[in-house]
Amino acid sequence: MKDEIQISKLEMALIVGIIGCLLLATWELGNLMVTDWFMNWVAQNPFTNKRVILYGIAFLMSILGMGIAINTINKEKRFIYAINRSLLWYGSLLLMSTISIFVFDCLPEVAAGITGALIFTLVIYLLQKKYFNQERILKIRREKGQCPACGSGIHRDDHFCSNCGTEIEHLCHACGGHNLIYNRFCKECGTDLRLKPIF
Repeated sequence: MKDEIQISKLEMALIVGIIGCLLLATWELGNLMVTDWFMNWVAQNPFTNKRVILYGIAFLMSILGMGIAINTINKEKRFIYAINRSLLWYGSLLLMSTISIFVFDCLPEVAAGITGALIFTLVIYLLQKKYFNQERILKIRREKGQCPACGSGIHRDDHFCSNCGTEIEHLCHACGGHNLIYNRFCKECGTDLRLKPIF
């Protein structure tokens, strides 16, 4: 991501506001559907039908929010970047809270606690594998002008960090081209940088 797209503290506060408003709107939409729009259907079987509406709306909106965010994750316009973060956190928080409420609503307390812990562990694993893996973190730090190892400020043409000595760029063993440490293939000749040279 380009440096000019970094989110300011004011924008972050507004993003938190957007997330709160979207969460409130989602839960109020579910309550409105239960109490007004589909009250006759809910009255036929209040326990089941009410939960179908509330959980259905929550799951649908969380998947929609995260789907839009994932499809716009690489957009480099400042506005889209901010909205993307809002939708990603909205969808994630809504999904986690809905799963938690569903688990505690439908299972005995002990089973609910164990199931909830397993679900959150799975969510953390999936998020780290998809969005917070080592290669992505290295790339984000480098693009922000930070050392991948210690986070100190570096210049675009530095090959090593002046604070910790970590290699930031390495040479291609085939053509001698400069490549960032997370590159898998040489940007000059396409050589696989993960393979060791044979002498």
